[in-house]
Amino acid sequence: MKKIATITSVLCIMFSLNVFGEDATGAQEVKSRVQFPSKEIIVKDNREQPGTVSVISEKQVKNSTATNLVDVINEHVPSFYSGNNRVMGFGVASSGSAKMSVRGMGVSGWGPTTGMPMLINGLDTTTSIMGHPVADIFAMKNIDRIEVLHGPQPVLYGSGAMGGIVNVITRRQETEGFSTEMSGSYGSFNSTDDYVVHQGKTGILDYGVSYNFQRSDGHRSQRTLDGFRLTSDYYNHNGTFRFGLALGDFWYAGFNGYVMKQKISDPGMEYRYYKFTNPTALNNSLKDLETFNILRHGYSVNLMNRYDKFEGMVHLYVNLGVHDAEKTAQNMDSYHQDDVMYGAKATETARLFPGSKITAGIEAKRWGGSAKFPDNTTIPFLRDAGNYYVKNKFITNASVFAMADQKILDYVLISGGVRYTDDSKSGGIVSWQAGVVFYPLAAFADPDISDMKIHAGIARGFKLPDLRQLYLFGPYPVRYPNPYLSPETDLTVEYGIEQSFFNRVTLAVTGYRVFSENMFVPYGAYPNNYWINNYQRVVYDGVESSLKLNVHEFVNVRAGYSYIDNDYRGKRLVFVPRHRVTAGVVFEGYDALLALEGEGVRGVYNDTAAAQKLSDYTVFNLRAAYTILEHVKVFANFYNITDRRYQAFWGYPMPGFHMLGGVTAMF
Repeated sequence: MKKIATITSVLCIMFSLNVFGEDATGAQEVKSRVQFPSKEIIVKDNREQPGTVSVISEKQVKNSTATNLVDVINEHVPSFYSGNNRVMGFGVASSGSAKMSVRGMGVSGWGPTTGMPMLINGLDTTTSIMGHPVADIFAMKNIDRIEVLHGPQPVLYGSGAMGGIVNVITRRQETEGFSTEMSGSYGSFNSTDDYVVHQGKTGILDYGVSYNFQRSDGHRSQRTLDGFRLTSDYYNHNGTFRFGLALGDFWYAGFNGYVMKQKISDPGMEYRYYKFTNPTALNNSLKDLETFNILRHGYSVNLMNRYDKFEGMVHLYVNLGVHDAEKTAQNMDSYHQDDVMYGAKATETARLFPGSKITAGIEAKRWGGSAKFPDNTTIPFLRDAGNYYVKNKFITNASVFAMADQKILDYVLISGGVRYTDDSKSGGIVSWQAGVVFYPLAAFADPDISDMKIHAGIARGFKLPDLRQLYLFGPYPVRYPNPYLSPETDLTVEYGIEQSFFNRVTLAVTGYRVFSENMFVPYGAYPNNYWINNYQRVVYDGVESSLKLNVHEFVNVRAGYSYIDNDYRGKRLVFVPRHRVTAGVVFEGYDALLALEGEGVRGVYNDTAAAQKLSDYTVFNLRAAYTILEHVKVFANFYNITDRRYQAFWGYPMPGFHMLGGVTAMF
């Protein structure tokens, strides 16, 4: 605890210098009524970031055919991957398809995404019991930008940030006035994606609110089993809000939140895609299919400051949810979960010398909850425990961290930091990262020539075990918990180069090697004896590259490629493609938009033993839009235009050609 006390003292001194030590000259250099633009951003300048960063703009989000932000990220980040099995929505549990990863990190053994936190305005959306974000939260349309930091980010973000960080920043009004945007749509399978966004600013107050409604019958044919209807229906209500108040010239207070309410049904596997020996075996499996009702919401209060030499934030947050499931064909409630995570984080950054930046911070959080079988049960261990899989189980931890950057003569940037975490279950954990950036052409005055960045870095990230893995007894797929799990760690080494030419071409290539220790993988024979254990060591390599080309004033082209050596000791990294190619061409001019997007995937496996290889596929989507009367846009999205048949999740066929069209009005 001496380490925590030492860094806490440093942080308090920095806050004191901020409030009382800012000299008059420095204060005068800051303009009156600071606007705090995009206050929750992580990346202020890509060139100052030691590693690889992808920033997806509001315009790129709007030009996409995607109805959710996960698929938008999929389009723009080649080393990011998330399978899908629906027209709309992702779902959770055994049929949940959003098993997201960056550079092969994120999904370990069986399970959803547990190695890549997803934030909304800096608020972590991870579920406290299952330890993963719910992808269907990210359907909002009021997007300012999306930041994706590739590779481990353990110092500033702690546990789970092994694959990287996704930070979704919602819009707010930064100039006086008000604006509203509304959209309605309809398409194949009775699908709709409708939303309204409103934002405003008056004096020292600014705000932004949004509501999004999605529904679809799904592309899977309805089936009847024992008199009950099995469907692929999907409903999603999504809302966000943010309010800000300028407190003088140098302080700002913000209140942010999100709410997501969804209902999603699991239609089950299709016989022709699975290895059942007869239809009776398939029907037996269908009896356990579930419909999920999920409510998730989160809130944060932020107090921010920005001076000439200091800037920082105090971040108070809570993220909670209620998950209910019922077995559709048995008309029986099967699962209920209440979980909560809350905490506080404070950071302060000082720029005391030319080219320097020192950040120090503290964070404390607590997470957990209860999960139970809602109805009477004959399962002995559940009956004896009052139907609880886990009851009022919580984990707490506290962290201190510090990060320092120093730029030398405009040619070199050196960065390094360390974090110490004291966890109530796993004890003390030290994580760290370091990097260096070279600007070999900085001497050239012409930015078209000098804009070269050569970077290298090394980081040790970690992932604490989830309550599901440690304590949850019974539900799919883990029959037995493992309270002796050690934290998963990885050491990542990366090196890359980025270069822009004449404001028209940007090329980036990054190679990396991952040394993973104690990876969480499934052991035992399902379904009778099955648990999560630590796999001792996994080593693999990867390369990712991207190209952006401004062909003409109206035409832009992008392309990306990712290679990941997903084979280790005869086993596979699950839901990690060996090869992935992304591409897009956008024409935008004369009030018209035409965008063609493509994705090619090869070598994805459903399990570590490589017994179930998913389809290799190439899919193209098309978006056409036209603006009339300046404020009204009509659009049509065409998906899988070549009608490719494939599966990106075992036993669940993807939809063929389908479409969605609508109208958007702005005023």
